[in-house]
Amino acid sequence: MFHDICLEAYRLGGVDAVNSLLKQQFPADADRIRAMEYLEDTGYWSISWHEKKHPDGGIYRDFGNVREYLADEGEH
Repeated sequence: MFHDICLEAYRLGGVDAVNSLLKQQFPADADRIRAMEYLEDTGYWSISWHEKKHPDGGIYRDFGNVREYLADEGEH
């Protein structure tokens, strides 16, 4: 499971290691955004998003970073 891989990276090197892993595993921004949305949806990760106005209206996410792991170390 991808969450478990990110958790292992976090335990080894903190959020910087998770962000590096995401960039390595998902070089395309759109793929990386989907992966971070998945992590955020687990409820265990906080993501800092950069949002931009879409030319046709609305707002979209063009990049982001994992900000913190929200669970206690013993939880997962």
